[in-house]
Amino acid sequence: MLVLGLTGVIGSGKSKVAQMFADLGAGIIDCDVIAHQLTQSGSPVVSRLVAVFGQQIVDENNNLLRDKLRQIVFDVPELRAKLEQLLHPLIYQQVVAQLNSPVKVKYWIIVVPLLFKSPKYLQLIQRSIVVDCDYSLLVERLQRRSKLSPLEVDAILATQVPREEQLALADDVIENNRDEAYLYQQVKRLHDDYISRYCNAE
Repeated sequence: MLVLGLTGVIGSGKSKVAQMFADLGAGIIDCDVIAHQLTQSGSPVVSRLVAVFGQQIVDENNNLLRDKLRQIVFDVPELRAKLEQLLHPLIYQQVVAQLNSPVKVKYWIIVVPLLFKSPKYLQLIQRSIVVDCDYSLLVERLQRRSKLSPLEVDAILATQVPREEQLALADDVIENNRDEAYLYQQVKRLHDDYISRYCNAE
């Protein structure tokens, strides 16, 4: 079955695009959603995180304080590497399990924020999709959604695969600079292309 990778910088609109593909019959496997599920209150993963990063990353009910953890690891590459070493293998296991599940979908899309830094995921997919938008729109969306300042946005972008590199590596690009109708037109065009080129022969 066709497996696609969907990526883009923070605030580009990956979740919205993924939902549009889902509405057309694609199966969506979102690595961020899996990470969130793995770190729910009471999860053994939270206990392992506390053992590494300390009690400061949970509240009195042992709920993970995600913003606090993000703050701790953001500026320290060694700590960020520890977090990735703990979480990434577990996320990958869940991704593979979902790909091998008996769920009936037209094709699979794996949403991976750092797709082009992730050889394991690149080996799983046949094509890559990058959701792209202008920098000014990206900053505006993140200010509205997450109350991030332009400086905070720039700091996050510095840890991600540069936009220009993503566009150069992408098999397909979806531009998210206009309204939802225009966005859907691009999704539908790619969906129809994937069905005709890859799925009808199956």
